[in-house]
Amino acid sequence: MSADFPPSPLDSNPDYDALRPASSAAGNALRQLRARAERRRLVTQSPPAETPAEMQRLVQELQVHQIELEMQYEELLLAQAEAEASRAQYLDLYEFAPVGYCTLDAAGTLRQLNLRTAQLLGLVRQQLQGRRLALFVEPRQRGQFTEFLGRVLAADAADTARHSILLTFQRPDGQPLELRLEATLAHGPHEQPLVRLAQLDVTEQQRATRALAESEQRLRQALDAAAMGVVSWDFATNTWQADARAQAIWGLPYAAAARPIDTVAAHLHPADRTRFRQLAETAAGTDGLEVELRVGDAQQPDHYVSLTGHVQPPTPANPGGHLLGLVRDRTPRRRAEQELSYKTQLLERILSHLPVLLGRFDTQGRYRELVGAGLRRLHLADNELVGQSVFECFPTISEHNRRLLTGESVDFVGTTELDGEQVYYQCYGFFDTERKEAVVFALDITEPEQQRAETTRLQLRQQQLVLSAILTTQEEERRRIAEALHNGVGQLLYATRLHLTQLPDSEALRASQQLLQEAIRATRTISFELTPHILEDFGLPAALRELADRVPVSLLRLDLVLEGLDDLTQPLPPPVQMAVYRMVQELLSNVMKHAQAREVTLRVARQAGQLGIRICDDGVGFVPAPVPTSGGIGLAGIRNRVELLGGRLIIESAPNKGTTISIELPLAGPL
Repeated sequence: MSADFPPSPLDSNPDYDALRPASSAAGNALRQLRARAERRRLVTQSPPAETPAEMQRLVQELQVHQIELEMQYEELLLAQAEAEASRAQYLDLYEFAPVGYCTLDAAGTLRQLNLRTAQLLGLVRQQLQGRRLALFVEPRQRGQFTEFLGRVLAADAADTARHSILLTFQRPDGQPLELRLEATLAHGPHEQPLVRLAQLDVTEQQRATRALAESEQRLRQALDAAAMGVVSWDFATNTWQADARAQAIWGLPYAAAARPIDTVAAHLHPADRTRFRQLAETAAGTDGLEVELRVGDAQQPDHYVSLTGHVQPPTPANPGGHLLGLVRDRTPRRRAEQELSYKTQLLERILSHLPVLLGRFDTQGRYRELVGAGLRRLHLADNELVGQSVFECFPTISEHNRRLLTGESVDFVGTTELDGEQVYYQCYGFFDTERKEAVVFALDITEPEQQRAETTRLQLRQQQLVLSAILTTQEEERRRIAEALHNGVGQLLYATRLHLTQLPDSEALRASQQLLQEAIRATRTISFELTPHILEDFGLPAALRELADRVPVSLLRLDLVLEGLDDLTQPLPPPVQMAVYRMVQELLSNVMKHAQAREVTLRVARQAGQLGIRICDDGVGFVPAPVPTSGGIGLAGIRNRVELLGGRLIIESAPNKGTTISIELPLAGPL
């Protein structure tokens, strides 16, 4: 038997203690094993009695050692089974863990990885082993990964702290993946440095975090745009927490800590402090609240703030519940509302005491409102016409109202008739696109318009009197000149002709008599044009026909049309007849001198209380000037006569298009 076996613990072999393991636990285990082997040996077969004692001792020793070996083998089998079970359990935990685990060498190459790592990276394990993990990191973050790996490899071996980093990985299918890496340093069989790496998928968590951050940013931007601040009122502790803007709106110096509610209430107007403190009681049973408060003392101008909030139910953190709300500076809006209220009162007073009216009607022209003291002239009460059509109530201004409903602003003087008299309103209107209605303001200007009309009538009467005097003076002067020509120059010419008839006949005498005859004819023509006695003796129609007959047919073909001039029951006033004659005379003269026309149509007609003159030619035409360029006796003289008679002159002409001149004269005047 070999001496390497350790002696039995039952013997007093002095070498046994030297062979015991250093560990006391291991020595106790060996002693227990030998004791069990001794007990088992006693039940086994012993050698014959005649066997020498030394041999028996050796046999016993071998039997005990054999039993020990058998028992050690059994325990080794049990340990192997337990190790296999532990290994299987470890493999289950490692392979099917919800977290990715892998081992990297110093170059960052994947040496070992579990199934979760393969799932995260989007490839099977065989395609990943031996590849560098940095290839899956988003290119812009590979430098960070390399630096992180260097920090882990440079760490102290005794340092058990974990290193972590958040990186974005790019899967082969293009899907981004955000992983939190946690790493520790380890060593391989030959003291090769290794990195144990855990990968936690935080993609959804990061998305939720970014979404929350974006939501908070949008909320902050909305609060900034609305100039609002956030406040929280804890009812249990009666403290007030607010952000910087809310504290500034409230007039409080900035403080990060919560304030007692009494400190917050002290900055309010004395009349609003009690109402503010009672919000904790009144708001508890409501879904929300909105209250407006004044900030500042009674001596300073009021500064208005609005508090809008929602009462949160009690929670373990807030057993008394709390108010979460928004604070906004309402001072500009409140002052604007006060200014608007003041202007509304002014408008109401204006509508009540001045001859003004305000009307509003829908897109169908139905009145929604019609108020104002300006309705009293029409014997209407406020809103008496509500629901009625503006087109039916005031048809004289229908065209303006239609333009108004198309979105066009209007400014006009409207008229309507009441008890046989005209009523005038200065109107201004616009269309409100938001409310889909037309708005009209109107000022009663009936009295000024009546005064203006009376002034106009007086001025027209004066102009007519002046015209009558001017025309009478002109005609008297022309008559005097005509008589002087006829009785003076004409008689001398006749006497000269008679004297020449007594002289001997000669060529020179006949030439002189011819010139003298032309002079007599010219004198007659001038005398006739100065004073058309046919107008005085036979009236305007005969005078106009005589005037037309004097137009040489060789120069111009004239078509004269006279209508309504032979009514003897209503003869035209002499000044009007003379004015018409002179204007026709001037028009025909202009045509013959300037138009170069071949045909002319002259129409003089009396109808519907007015006298119309219309002359059309096919001449060269011209560009009408808006204002007479000279003070001659041509168109300017005709224009002056027309204006003095209260009529209207219309000139339609263009180069090579002929000319049409229309004159309309009213016949209602006293002339």
